[in-house]
Amino acid sequence: MNLNKQLGFSFTSVVMTMIVLALLGLVAAKVAPAYLDYFAIKKVLATMDTSGDLKSMSNSELRVSFSRRASIDNIRSITAEDLQISRGAGGTSVISAEYSVKTPLVANVSLVIDFSVSTGPAE
Repeated sequence: MNLNKQLGFSFTSVVMTMIVLALLGLVAAKVAPAYLDYFAIKKVLATMDTSGDLKSMSNSELRVSFSRRASIDNIRSITAEDLQISRGAGGTSVISAEYSVKTPLVANVSLVIDFSVSTGPAE
Protein backbone atom coordinates (compact mmCIF):
# COMPACT_ATOMS: atom_id res chain seq x y z
CA MET A 1 0.00 0.00 0.00
CA ASN A 2 1.47 3.32 -1.09
CA LEU A 3 0.99 6.03 1.60
CA ASN A 4 1.65 8.86 -0.86
CA LYS A 5 -1.58 8.05 -2.69
CA GLN A 6 -3.89 8.23 0.34
CA LEU A 7 -6.51 10.95 0.21
CA GLY A 8 -8.82 12.33 2.88
CA PHE A 9 -8.99 14.60 5.86
CA SER A 10 -6.67 14.41 8.82
CA PHE A 11 -8.09 14.41 12.32
CA THR A 12 -6.80 17.95 12.87
CA SER A 13 -8.52 19.32 9.78
CA VAL A 14 -11.82 17.67 10.79
CA VAL A 15 -11.59 19.18 14.28
CA MET A 16 -10.75 22.64 12.90
CA THR A 17 -13.65 22.43 10.44
CA MET A 18 -16.02 21.47 13.26
CA ILE A 19 -14.81 24.41 15.38
CA VAL A 20 -15.36 26.86 12.52
CA LEU A 21 -18.85 25.45 11.84
CA ALA A 22 -19.72 25.64 15.55
CA LEU A 23 -18.65 29.32 15.69
CA LEU A 24 -20.67 30.13 12.58
CA GLY A 25 -23.67 28.35 14.10
CA LEU A 26 -23.26 30.32 17.34
CA VAL A 27 -23.19 33.64 15.47
CA ALA A 28 -26.21 32.64 13.36
CA ALA A 29 -28.18 31.61 16.45
CA LYS A 30 -27.39 34.89 18.22
CA VAL A 31 -28.13 37.12 15.19
CA ALA A 32 -31.30 35.39 13.96
CA PRO A 33 -33.71 36.98 16.52
CA ALA A 34 -32.56 40.49 15.57
CA TYR A 35 -33.20 39.81 11.89
CA LEU A 36 -36.56 38.15 12.61
CA ASP A 37 -37.59 41.30 14.50
CA TYR A 38 -36.37 43.48 11.60
CA PHE A 39 -38.43 41.52 9.06
CA ALA A 40 -41.48 41.68 11.36
CA ILE A 41 -41.11 45.48 11.58
CA LYS A 42 -40.83 45.70 7.78
CA LYS A 43 -43.97 43.57 7.45
CA VAL A 44 -45.94 45.75 9.87
CA LEU A 45 -44.92 48.95 8.07
CA ALA A 46 -45.69 47.43 4.66
CA THR A 47 -49.11 46.32 5.91
CA MET A 48 -49.82 49.81 7.21
CA ASP A 49 -48.75 51.24 3.85
CA THR A 50 -50.94 48.94 1.75
CA SER A 51 -53.98 49.19 4.04
CA GLY A 52 -54.24 52.94 3.52
CA ASP A 53 -53.46 53.85 7.13
CA LEU A 54 -50.75 56.29 6.04
CA LYS A 55 -53.19 58.50 4.12
CA SER A 56 -56.07 58.64 6.56
CA MET A 57 -54.58 58.56 10.07
CA SER A 58 -52.97 61.21 12.24
CA ASN A 59 -49.51 60.69 13.73
CA SER A 60 -50.88 59.56 17.08
CA GLU A 61 -53.30 57.15 15.40
CA LEU A 62 -50.40 55.73 13.35
CA ARG A 63 -48.41 55.15 16.53
CA VAL A 64 -51.36 53.36 18.16
CA SER A 65 -51.84 51.25 15.03
CA PHE A 66 -48.16 50.31 15.01
CA SER A 67 -48.28 49.44 18.73
CA ARG A 68 -51.22 47.10 18.21
CA ARG A 69 -49.59 45.38 15.26
CA ALA A 70 -46.22 45.19 17.04
CA SER A 71 -47.77 43.51 20.07
CA ILE A 72 -49.38 40.91 17.80
CA ASP A 73 -46.05 40.20 16.07
CA ASN A 74 -44.15 40.36 19.40
CA ILE A 75 -41.82 43.14 18.24
CA ARG A 76 -39.56 44.29 21.07
CA SER A 77 -36.73 46.12 19.27
CA ILE A 78 -38.62 49.37 18.83
CA THR A 79 -41.73 51.02 20.20
CA ALA A 80 -44.19 53.42 18.60
CA GLU A 81 -42.30 56.32 20.18
CA ASP A 82 -39.17 55.34 18.21
CA LEU A 83 -40.92 55.95 14.87
CA GLN A 84 -40.19 59.07 12.83
CA ILE A 85 -43.33 60.15 11.00
CA SER A 86 -43.25 62.77 8.26
CA ARG A 87 -45.60 63.84 5.50
CA GLY A 88 -44.57 62.87 2.00
CA ALA A 89 -45.94 63.76 -1.41
CA GLY A 90 -49.72 63.86 -1.63
CA GLY A 91 -50.21 64.06 2.13
CA THR A 92 -49.17 60.45 2.67
CA SER A 93 -47.24 59.79 5.85
CA VAL A 94 -43.78 58.25 5.67
CA ILE A 95 -42.83 56.16 8.69
CA SER A 96 -39.20 55.33 9.31
CA ALA A 97 -37.15 53.92 12.14
CA GLU A 98 -33.45 53.53 12.75
CA TYR A 99 -32.26 51.37 15.60
CA SER A 100 -29.37 49.22 16.78
CA VAL A 101 -29.36 45.79 18.35
CA LYS A 102 -26.45 44.76 20.56
CA THR A 103 -26.08 40.99 20.78
CA PRO A 104 -23.61 39.43 23.23
CA LEU A 105 -21.64 36.63 21.57
CA VAL A 106 -19.06 35.19 23.97
CA ALA A 107 -17.80 36.63 27.27
CA ASN A 108 -17.17 40.35 26.63
CA VAL A 109 -17.50 40.14 22.83
CA SER A 110 -20.69 41.64 21.38
CA LEU A 111 -22.06 42.26 17.91
CA VAL A 112 -23.88 45.52 17.12
CA ILE A 113 -26.24 45.54 14.12
CA ASP A 114 -27.75 48.79 12.79
CA PHE A 115 -31.15 48.61 11.11
CA SER A 116 -33.07 51.17 9.07
CA VAL A 117 -36.62 50.61 7.84
CA SER A 118 -39.09 52.91 6.11
CA THR A 119 -42.50 52.78 4.41
CA GLY A 120 -41.37 54.81 1.43
CA PRO A 121 -38.80 57.28 0.19
CA ALA A 122 -38.21 59.94 2.83
CA GLU A 123 -38.06 63.50 1.64
